[in-house]
Amino acid sequence: MNTRALSIFVDFDGTVTERDVGDSIFERFLRPEFLAAGWHDDILKEWKAGRVSSRECLARECENTLLTREQLNELLDSHSVTPGFANFVRYCERNGISLTILSDGLDYYIEFILGKFGLSGVPFRSNRMFFTGNSIGVEFPFERRGCGRCGNCKRWHIESERRDGKRIVYIGDGYSDRYAIRSADVVFARRDLADLCGCIGINHIPFTHFYDVIRCMENGNEIV
Repeated sequence: MNTRALSIFVDFDGTVTERDVGDSIFERFLRPEFLAAGWHDDILKEWKAGRVSSRECLARECENTLLTREQLNELLDSHSVTPGFANFVRYCERNGISLTILSDGLDYYIEFILGKFGLSGVPFRSNRMFFTGNSIGVEFPFERRGCGRCGNCKRWHIESERRDGKRIVYIGDGYSDRYAIRSADVVFARRDLADLCGCIGINHIPFTHFYDVIRCMENGNEIV
C-alpha cells in the first residue's frame, strides 16, 4: 500500500477522546435554568433532526454556561484519548501519511487535551472558544465555508485539501461526521456514526480503538 497517497481526517470528540468533551462541558456547566426548562434537550433534538445548524446549537450552549477557567481545566484534565491514538499518530508520521483533526467543537479543549498527552503537533481545524466573564463564547472562523449546516464544515476541509490521486480516509463516531463521510473513500466508524452509515448505506469499517485502525491499515486490503 502506498501510504503517502493517503490523507486521513479524524473527528475529535468521542473519536480522538474516549468521551465527548463538549457534551461533558455542557452537562456540567450549563446554567441550571437552561437545563431545567428543557431547552438543551430540545435544541439537541432539533440539531440531530437537521432543523437547527450545529453553529446555532453550539452558540446557544456556550452563551448559557457558567464556569471559570480553573473549573474547565479541572474537567478537561479528567478526559483521556482513545487507546492507540498516540500510536496511530506515530504510525502516520513514520509512513508519511497526512493526518488532520476536524472538529465542530472548540479549540481550547482540543489544545488542552492534545498538549496533556504530548500530541500538540497534530494539526486541527475547529471553532474558537474564548472566556467572557463567568461564561464562554465561540467564534466560527470557517462559517462561510460549506453549506452552513455546521459551524465548521468538515466536508469543505476535506475537499479543499484533496489532491489528485489522494485517497481520503475518515474516522469518526457521531452525527457531526454525517456530511464528512460523503467525501471519504474509506470510513472507519463507531457508535452513532456506525449506525448512521448502516441506515444510509455507506460502507464502513467498524472500530473500537485506534489499534484496530492501525491493524487494518497495516493489512491494507480495505484501504487501497
